[in-house]
Amino acid sequence: MKQTKEVLGKPIISILAGKEIGKVKSFVINPEQRSIEFIVVQNDQWDFGIKAVPFKLVEGLGDYAVTIDSENAVIDLADIPIANELLSKNIQIKGTRIISRKGHHLGQIAEYYFDPATGKILGCMLDQPDTPFVLPEASVITFGKEITVISDEGEQPLVSDEFFRQAMSGIEPASVGEAAVTQEPVSSAVDDLDLEELIGKTLSASLYDPAGELLAAEGSEITAQLVNQAKAMGSNKALELALKAAE
Repeated sequence: MKQTKEVLGKPIISILAGKEIGKVKSFVINPEQRSIEFIVVQNDQWDFGIKAVPFKLVEGLGDYAVTIDSENAVIDLADIPIANELLSKNIQIKGTRIISRKGHHLGQIAEYYFDPATGKILGCMLDQPDTPFVLPEASVITFGKEITVISDEGEQPLVSDEFFRQAMSGIEPASVGEAAVTQEPVSSAVDDLDLEELIGKTLSASLYDPAGELLAAEGSEITAQLVNQAKAMGSNKALELALKAAE
């Protein structure tokens, strides 16, 4: 799990050429897939166009550099229809306001976590440096240009940064360049959780299905039926249930 600030500005190295081809300038977000689609390359010697590396062609995101197999991984975004569409949407995530489905304002996103193996966005950090809170991706309905819309009201979806890191620590990222990116990045973390242990506990916040319909209200007891419902809705919803289980 990484934050964007750990990657921005780092050199991009071609493994076969053994040279630096540029630096990480920014990211192109796919809001529907909730992931980083392209890494934009900065190279002052290039005359025109926006050059980028598809995230799936990244070999590694190291402490010093981002590595790719060769310069052939760098493409001109003008040649890719989906890239033009994503660029026009201009989804940045950082700097957007968090608004609940019912119209409550929770704050502003300062940073976000993503899976270095897939580019999948995992959670968003609020602009509160003294008391860092994270909004898990499972609570997000829409990543918009100006506003991130979430399903719950008030501060219920938020968890501490420390708790979020602990909950996600079960992720074992595969090689970034591997094709097996269809697996949900939170799946291994959920596999390590015994959700049956949550039965009998209470919810610290309301739980909604992907359509925004209430599954169980805040303060409700977690039942075997609710656990099974969450599992059936996928890894993200199962993790959300675990995050909202009161100790």
